[in-house]
Amino acid sequence: MSGGMQRFGGGYLFASLRLLGIFALVALTNIGAIDHVTLLIESGRWATLSAFLAVWAVAVVAIIVAAFQPSFWVRAAWALVIALGGAAGYAFYRASGSQLSIFDAVSLWNARHEAGRAFEFYNQHVTAFALTLVAGFVLFTLPPMRFARAEKYIRMLALVPIVPVLLFSGIMYAKEGGGSRGLTAQFAPYSISMLSGVKIASNSMPQRRAVEWMPGEGTREIPKIRRVILLVDESVRADYIDWRPGNPFTPNLAGRKDRIVDFGPAASGGNCSHYSNAILRFMASRDDLGRKILNNPTVWQYAKKAGYRTVFIDAQAAFIRRMAGYPGKLQNFMTPEEMAQIDGFNALDEAMPAHALDDALLDVILEELKSDQPVFIYANKNGAHFPYEKGYPADAGVFQPATARTPDEITASRVNAYRNVIRWSVDRILGRLFEEADLRDTVVIYTSDHGQLFASALFTQCTIQNPDPRQALVPLFVIAPYGLQVHLAAASSASKGHGSHFTIMPTVLQLMGYAKNDIAASYGPSLFEPSNQPPAFTSGDVLGLFSSHVRWNAIDLGRSYLEPEAERSSSGVTTAAAGSR
Repeated sequence: MSGGMQRFGGGYLFASLRLLGIFALVALTNIGAIDHVTLLIESGRWATLSAFLAVWAVAVVAIIVAAFQPSFWVRAAWALVIALGGAAGYAFYRASGSQLSIFDAVSLWNARHEAGRAFEFYNQHVTAFALTLVAGFVLFTLPPMRFARAEKYIRMLALVPIVPVLLFSGIMYAKEGGGSRGLTAQFAPYSISMLSGVKIASNSMPQRRAVEWMPGEGTREIPKIRRVILLVDESVRADYIDWRPGNPFTPNLAGRKDRIVDFGPAASGGNCSHYSNAILRFMASRDDLGRKILNNPTVWQYAKKAGYRTVFIDAQAAFIRRMAGYPGKLQNFMTPEEMAQIDGFNALDEAMPAHALDDALLDVILEELKSDQPVFIYANKNGAHFPYEKGYPADAGVFQPATARTPDEITASRVNAYRNVIRWSVDRILGRLFEEADLRDTVVIYTSDHGQLFASALFTQCTIQNPDPRQALVPLFVIAPYGLQVHLAAASSASKGHGSHFTIMPTVLQLMGYAKNDIAASYGPSLFEPSNQPPAFTSGDVLGLFSSHVRWNAIDLGRSYLEPEAERSSSGVTTAAAGSR
């Protein structure tokens, strides 16, 4: 053939169709890149746009070089790498509505114990991942048109696809974990994984300070309480707790409203489980986030110095428990050193069905409350974790339909399933607490780690960039003896619209007997004092893993965030026979 070019694998038409298919697949899996280009054009950021297009050009050249490798095995190796990266990026975008970032990778790593349940919940995106992976692998593996004279040089360029991975890593490093938006999905996941892996491995926990305060010193308005319980639920949104008398959604709570001081709706510390729990356990203040959190005394240290038995109950990651050497795999940034500060570590049975976990958690609480010894209990409930329909028995499916029959029913069915799990795992469990526990000389602070978003094309939680406020809309209320209720009710009324996770731990310290002035100087107002701080929540890294910059997101706690589907169900409820305990 003239020019040294020979037909191969079906001729020019076949080769052109193959190349067109590769470019179509790249375009399909990089929808976010088009949005990013549009944003740069609209904002007139021409220099940034030029640099972005240049980076993309490098990636496209690397893709073409990989696709034209003469050796089948070299081509197949790159086919697997490139197709896997593209499929992962595309599936993440389908599930979250945003591109994968380093902070998402850190969040996913720290929530890896939830992989099984996430797989169930996002199974419709697993199909998209598989199809994209197979299509990419086939397109890249098929034999290309060969250029005899250029074949030697094409072979020499076999390692070129490494270049965009290194280039992307350098960009993200220079931008302290940012800069991944719009980058080619075929390579970006590897850069993100590499850089986040290095950061996770190299940032060990520093030594924590000892508690410097002495409980009982100084004047106190609030008496020391013998039993303090912090009940941190999972994925419970404030506006799905209904306080109206006789409502069908949370009737137990509504019927005991006179025994509860409500500070919600409130803003969670973060919109992801591990960050919110770390903010609470590590005694983070709103004005002192970042690496300093890792030097703070933990809540366990404060409790032990104040003479409390420390108890932790984990009902969330039961199915990966029973690790060698200690009762279970630690989550939410807990370390063996922190665990050593806990007198009673309760990792619930992994064989237990999800809908039974919170009953088992409550059983542990009830047993601890029988002792005369002062006790501080931090309990991570299983709560309303997705998939919601796993969190309640089939006969407790009061609100129907709880399974989508058509794409248009996804949000409505999720709302119904969510209502069911809130009724079973929150309202019913707290009803049991009131009925079965001796709550004299006991304060129960209840909240959730984060809220939920039900839009079918977006993540329910843990979005890093521009998260929906619903992801951080949490309940916050207190069950306390009457004398304390008076103090709390006054502060609740004065703090309306300013509820926050950051007021919880100062409250715990006051209840343990630490001086109000010491607490206020380090942690700000507790639930016993009025708060007028603008409500906001963090998203992404709050531990200073990549940057000292903290992402704060405003939230209007006076606004209604309830979905139209939930508002309709509030006025016209379809119910089935309810199971109860």
